[in-house]
Amino acid sequence: MIRLDLRRNAVRIAMLAMAILVSGLFILLSFAHFVMAVVADARTPVSQEVIVATANYFPNSARVQARLAARLVESGVDESQSHEHTAERAVYHASRAVTLSPWSYELRVLLAAARELNGDLAGAETDLREALKLAPLNTNVRWRLANLLVRLDKQDQALNELRAVTDADPARLPATLNLVWQASGENLEAVKQVTASRPEAQLVLAQFLAQQAQVKAAADIFSQIDRHERFRLPGGGRLIDALINVGQIELADQLWRETVSGDHLVGRQLIWNESFETPINKGLAQFDWQIGQTRYARIGVVSGTAHTGQHSLRIKYAGIETTKLETEVRQLIVVRPGARYRLQCYTRTEALVTPDAPQLAVMKPGTSTPIAVSSVITTGSNDWQPLLVDFVVPDGINLLMITIKQTPEFSYVDPTQGTVWFDDFTLEEQ
Repeated sequence: MIRLDLRRNAVRIAMLAMAILVSGLFILLSFAHFVMAVVADARTPVSQEVIVATANYFPNSARVQARLAARLVESGVDESQSHEHTAERAVYHASRAVTLSPWSYELRVLLAAARELNGDLAGAETDLREALKLAPLNTNVRWRLANLLVRLDKQDQALNELRAVTDADPARLPATLNLVWQASGENLEAVKQVTASRPEAQLVLAQFLAQQAQVKAAADIFSQIDRHERFRLPGGGRLIDALINVGQIELADQLWRETVSGDHLVGRQLIWNESFETPINKGLAQFDWQIGQTRYARIGVVSGTAHTGQHSLRIKYAGIETTKLETEVRQLIVVRPGARYRLQCYTRTEALVTPDAPQLAVMKPGTSTPIAVSSVITTGSNDWQPLLVDFVVPDGINLLMITIKQTPEFSYVDPTQGTVWFDDFTLEEQ
């Protein structure tokens, strides 16, 4: 009986020891996996020495090998941390990671980066093509491959890849155009090749070319886009702005008129939307009326009161002291340098009380001093009356701005009250 009890106790002790051993091994294994996971996580700040030790301890962990390879690539790129054989070690550990996890396209991309750091551009191309096979829809991989092909001077292949990138991700088109423009030596056909035929893409290309002072090419591309698409797309106005900024005023005016009306001549009236009968497109208002707001008055196009037609511009004053108007109402006009013009409109007032009534003013854009101003509007309540101003365009100027200006004579004046309507603007060369 005693021997049987001893045997039973011995078995129990052995089982307990085995359980303790297994638990210890499990805890040790869990801890090892925890350490490996922490080190492998790129978001965890770990020193390179710790990563190296972990990679040596876990040679069969693709994630740890990849973390070390990535850190070595970073060190190799940062010259302040570079040292001998960094690139070779990066290639070794990245290759090890790919061998352990051959279906990961990210590891192929990492290996390509390591090979490029080591000067093996051909090997990097092979790795990126393998990554693209694994992730054919990944634009980041294709973008990396295209950039590498540019550096390998394989322009045709690079352009094909870049076109695929911009087709899949239109947001990359501006950066792609800049890359191709520089890499191709400012080759127009090259940037055309990477741009899709969609109106949105063609518009981006036209804007880019305008910024590079390729005015004729930009205008040609813009004019080939369907007029309704130009009118609809929010970027159409930016192309007109770009042409104005590089001094192509007449071309900008021509393309603008063609876009908003289908006819670049439109009777060649010098004032656009002279009676406010056409709704103003805020995205394409470069040569239309641009109407802002001020605390001194409510300004806008209204119906029901007009000299002709159905609409007019109304300024309804808020009655705030020292009332002033600057360029809240304005329109750009294309003129001939040195020519003489007459600007005229009709005004109507209701209970207008003011120490400094508004005037028509002609100004050079970006300046505050008028070239010429009309007489002031008659106060009180008056039916429609003409208001005019004659002026001569300064030499070398082909773009002016007409505006409604009200300038207080002193730093404090009584408030302006009442309402003024404007309608039927005309501009004629004398």
